[in-house]
Amino acid sequence: MLALQTPAAIAERLWPGTGWPALMPGHGLPRTEIAGDFVLLDHLEAAEETWGRDAPLANLGQDWWVFACSGTGDAWLLSRDQQQTIAFLDHDAGPDALPRLLGIDAGQWLQLADLMAQLEAAQDQGLELEPQARVLMAQLAPGLPTCYPYTLA
Repeated sequence: MLALQTPAAIAERLWPGTGWPALMPGHGLPRTEIAGDFVLLDHLEAAEETWGRDAPLANLGQDWWVFACSGTGDAWLLSRDQQQTIAFLDHDAGPDALPRLLGIDAGQWLQLADLMAQLEAAQDQGLELEPQARVLMAQLAPGLPTCYPYTLA
């Protein structure tokens, strides 16, 4: 069975004794693959991704900071304001890529990443838990299952 965990519990499991800080450029967390499409970047990789990505319409560095990526080149963005809003940047859009808001904050992103890790583990065991994952995603944030950028199957 899948379950939503608190950001603090997930952080303690992934980075014992560290906790889940407010994410910002220069954070001290190591690169961590949480799930296949959820790779938290260390602060140096995040800076390289933020300033080196060819997506001028996304206002990277000014409005958004790349803090994580997928295994396929997509980026997870964090707003540079105090809201810690999360957006998705599809690398297939190239220089025309625009941030796609997901209606979640950084803590909810960590919960989503953990949920996807649970789903991947269940799928590896032959379990079909995609409907349950969609329900939990909707509990995390209304509308998230429809705006989530990847298919669950």
